[in-house]
Amino acid sequence: MASELNLITSWSLRWRIFLAGVLCLVAALSAAQPPGPGVVLHAEQRFQLALEAQSARDYRAMLQELRQSASQGNAEAQEMLGMVLLAGPTLYGNAIAADRCEARRWMLRAASQGSDTARVQLTFLNRLRHAPAGSNACE
Repeated sequence: MASELNLITSWSLRWRIFLAGVLCLVAALSAAQPPGPGVVLHAEQRFQLALEAQSARDYRAMLQELRQSASQGNAEAQEMLGMVLLAGPTLYGNAIAADRCEARRWMLRAASQGSDTARVQLTFLNRLRHAPAGSNACE
């Protein structure tokens, strides 16, 4: 009787482990799918998608997600978008063109939300902008 109970317990445990594995696999596969057209994503979710696209070296998708997240008010996305636009092709190849003026606008928005990194980058940008005889190319 004890051996039969052990056998039932053993199969029950194996069955539970198998089901847990299947559920994890299904969850992972569904999470890996890009969101459908009717899915509304929050700014933080879009920022996470941008980070994933950056890891996958899909810089066009990264830029698209950063722009959407930054437009929704995510300060981290605004800060990162400003940095990406500053670096442009230096870090991201031909997928992203450098645009100091747009980078400045996003850094200003991030700084207005309290980003110290954005404030430092704005100081750097202001020095670059005013270098040639004090001209301001962005305004």
